Amino acid sequence: MKNNISVTTKLTARYALIHGAYWMVFGATYNFITVYLLSKNFESHQIGLILAFTNIFSAILQPLVAGYADRSRKSALRYTTSLMLFICLSLSFIMAVSPAIMFITASLYFMLLTVMLTIHPLINSLGMNYINEGIPLNFGFARGMGSLAYAAMSYVLGAAVEQYGTDILPYAFILLFSFTFVFTISFRLKNPTEAADSFQTDRKEPIQSSPLNSSTLSASGFILKYHRFSLYLLGVILIFISFNIINIYMIKIVQNVGGNEATMGSAFAIAAVLELPVMLSFTKIINKYHNASLLKLAGLFFTAKAFITLVSSTIGMIYLAQSFQMLSYAIFIPGSIYYVNQVIDKKDMIKGQAFTTAATTLGGVGGSLIGGWILSVATVRLMLVIGLVFSLAGSVILLLTIEK
Repeated sequence: MKNNISVTTKLTARYALIHGAYWMVFGATYNFITVYLLSKNFESHQIGLILAFTNIFSAILQPLVAGYADRSRKSALRYTTSLMLFICLSLSFIMAVSPAIMFITASLYFMLLTVMLTIHPLINSLGMNYINEGIPLNFGFARGMGSLAYAAMSYVLGAAVEQYGTDILPYAFILLFSFTFVFTISFRLKNPTEAADSFQTDRKEPIQSSPLNSSTLSASGFILKYHRFSLYLLGVILIFISFNIINIYMIKIVQNVGGNEATMGSAFAIAAVLELPVMLSFTKIINKYHNASLLKLAGLFFTAKAFITLVSSTIGMIYLAQSFQMLSYAIFIPGSIYYVNQVIDKKDMIKGQAFTTAATTLGGVGGSLIGGWILSVATVRLMLVIGLVFSLAGSVILLLTIEK
């Protein structure tokens, strides 16, 4: 029994390192793109186009990469993820030393973000594989550590960019991708089947080990087979259009009420710190409350956050809006991962995770295009009004389609 606890603790800690490093580099690359490209003389609508193409390509790649992982040996998932991280590391280095030519900068950032976003469902599946084998890795704790690391990174990097300028960002990418690569390539458990059998022995009712079988479903086949889940994904897309409008153009939102890069970093840090208690305790929360109800609640709080951001007239109100992250994003992210496990067949599980991530990614397409276009022709306020409408529509769809 003690040995089982030690295995779980060590595996969860190592998985938490992956999440911590990945979410730091996610925040550094994705949330600071507007700050970086504005400093390189890009316009808001140009940044929106770059992000839109990034999200479109990653949304296409995510199910393809996940399908490959479904059909491959378990170790292939770790090696594929590590290879993609190494590609990101290489692109970051090239970005740091390349000349400041707009086409080169845009191309490098496009490739970097596309690969980085494609990694997301694979990071989730690295942990869910062990859970499905009967090894009780604490996903909520690992994802919570990702939020804590993200918060620290946002605060520190926001202050650093304010003081030293945006040219430090590619070097931050190099450092953070290096950590993520090392933690991922070394993430493995010797004799996982033996460990799973040991955990089953300690239970009154053994967990049936269910290694992932080959998934033969195409994208259209998946949508037809899981039609209600596909409608749920439409709601997710709409909610994340609003969510990404706020996140991508946060620098414009805080500047509209008198803030700067450091303020933006603090806003992201507040949201991430307040996510932490929910992420850490999500395993207990989901045992007490039905996951379907939690996801519906998260949808409503996404909309509440969008509304408060819209009516904010001070930095303090922006910070208040960011605090709603703990009841929206912090519930939705782990909850949506468990939801896939609940309503999708095990052989299609990785593909289901990829479609969920693709939905949030497509939300990024809409958020980047809509936000960038509106900022080019109108005001921050109009951008937030339209974002609120999308969030409200998405919340209604979630209320109607989530299965118990």
